[in-house]
Amino acid sequence: MDSEVDIAICLRQWDYSETSQTAALLCKRLGVVRVLGKGTKRADPRFSGGLEIATIGEAVIVPKSNSGLSTLAGWDLRSTCRGARADLQCYYAAMFTLEVAINLLPEGEPHPDSFLALESLLESISSASWQRDIATYLWRILKDSGFAPRIDRGLSGPVVFLPAIGQLTSPKQEHRLETAWEVLGTTASALEELAESGDSSHLTPEDAERVGRLLAWYVREVIERDLSTLRPLFGNLHPRTTRSLL
Repeated sequence: MDSEVDIAICLRQWDYSETSQTAALLCKRLGVVRVLGKGTKRADPRFSGGLEIATIGEAVIVPKSNSGLSTLAGWDLRSTCRGARADLQCYYAAMFTLEVAINLLPEGEPHPDSFLALESLLESISSASWQRDIATYLWRILKDSGFAPRIDRGLSGPVVFLPAIGQLTSPKQEHRLETAWEVLGTTASALEELAESGDSSHLTPEDAERVGRLLAWYVREVIERDLSTLRPLFGNLHPRTTRSLL
């Protein structure tokens, strides 16, 4: 079977043997691909720099012919994404974005904008920008995967977010039987601005962090499982139990 060459981000990596590794890669053209790299831990010219989580490289992939893993036939390291390891907060943010990608994106389905969003975050994140970087990334990957929240226009007064249907709206009688998260007016306005521009660089760090927390918990509702990296990044506050959290 012919090999494919694509730029990829390493989302997860596991040791398979003393000399080999398995990994989940997010590729620009191929989407999420799970691979087995035989000899990746050896001094092998096919695998420059080794295979590490939160790195970017050019991957040579032989697609799987059955239900098994694809073969990683080469890995040319392009970036170690040093900003993602600059401090603990940036590290938590980077690990969170990787976990979101591997859980939200289906295997083998191209999502080039999600790739670009993650690549941009890993390459540029810093202690001064992580809140905005996270908010922008989450909006882009939710939009690209078809889960972007709907936002009612002209909201005023109390605002709630309905995670079951992904909607920012006003409290209504018919919503009483649904889970509704109370949202601050400033957070609602910030989310509306993010939805319109696709970028959070104009938001304050505080507003961006609240928007990021809202979208992070929404991702958890979409995938219907806990994200192990969510609480280290955003703390233990939960929208179901804390009023005016978001």
